[in-house]
Amino acid sequence: MKMRLLHDTPLLLLSLIFFIWGLITVCSNSLIPHYKEVFELDYKMAMLFPMAFFITRITVSLPASFIMAKLGYKTTLRYCLYWCLFGCLAMAYLVREQVLFTTLLGILLMASGVSAIQVVSSPYVSLLSSADKSVGRQAVATASNSVGTVIAPLALTSVILLAHLFDITETAENVSILFLCIALCFAGLLIFFHWIDLPDITVKQHSGFWQGFVFILANRQFMRFALVLLLYIGVEVSFGTFTITYLAEDGYGNLGLVNATQLIAWYWVFMFAGRLLFAKYGHRASHHQLFIFACLVAVVVSALATLFIDHRIGYLLLLVGLCNSTLYPIIYAQALHAAGKQSAQGAAILIMCSIGGAGLPFIQASLIDSISLQGSYIVPGIAYLVMIGLYYLSAVRAG
Repeated sequence: MKMRLLHDTPLLLLSLIFFIWGLITVCSNSLIPHYKEVFELDYKMAMLFPMAFFITRITVSLPASFIMAKLGYKTTLRYCLYWCLFGCLAMAYLVREQVLFTTLLGILLMASGVSAIQVVSSPYVSLLSSADKSVGRQAVATASNSVGTVIAPLALTSVILLAHLFDITETAENVSILFLCIALCFAGLLIFFHWIDLPDITVKQHSGFWQGFVFILANRQFMRFALVLLLYIGVEVSFGTFTITYLAEDGYGNLGLVNATQLIAWYWVFMFAGRLLFAKYGHRASHHQLFIFACLVAVVVSALATLFIDHRIGYLLLLVGLCNSTLYPIIYAQALHAAGKQSAQGAAILIMCSIGGAGLPFIQASLIDSISLQGSYIVPGIAYLVMIGLYYLSAVRAG
């Protein structure tokens, strides 16, 4: 993968973009328990933060896709990088108010740029190569995304610990510093963007944008894949968020919030390792069988978390990252293939499916408030079973 990146600067740029949005997404998820303490919220109200982050997938994806269809991928990507830069600067400024409303507003502004850049970069990775290599390139990019997810909890705790050395103990101040650093990363990406020769792609459509959007909504195979992706993002965020809670809380992991936030990095390490293995050896395995096997293992882990309370269950929950590692590249590549000529509209819908990262955790959070953290793990377990059924209808039976 390293040699391919060094000799393929467009893939390197797009992989760095995947990296930075992975960093932002996991930092935002990992901050939820911290926000919960700062604003004294219950679990259900704490879900306002992922909702603010993921709702932009609905509000931004279609406009970004429309612009991409009109201007092409390269020009749209440049605008999206600027948007991300200023969005992170806005988040860094607004979060200092330590007010719930302004913090949520900062998340909306920052996340809108991340949503727009995902609409462009996800299909860009696949479309810059032949169809038979698109899954491999998608795996390389998502592996880079996983590097960002691995570093994110460590970056967050490092900022907190270093800030404490300078007597900066307020969570809002720590978050502000974090997003200022991320803004600098986007500034570097913009410099790299203007330095390399990035091939452009103009979306070719046989109908208008909105006619194509209606057409893809009627594409049952694509829409089933989209629903699988929605559920996948939901379970990924659920495990990435509530495993911190499981490891931190008394009666479960008893590790405390800072230690649990550091330990969640292993969830993303396992996801990263799995994606690296998939990028190198995935062509040797049946993607259908691999998908179903990974989901079944995750179902078993969810069932164990529901039936038993033990600190070792918290460590077992981290291993679900390995199960999740292959799911995204398989789902996304197959969904984009099913979209056909409507790739721009398909990319928008797939990014909109990220709303699952707010919906499913909200359901689990509601069960935590009404039942218990232990009982809430029935939610991801059922979600994985539904994913298997939908995937079978979309891919296995069609193949």
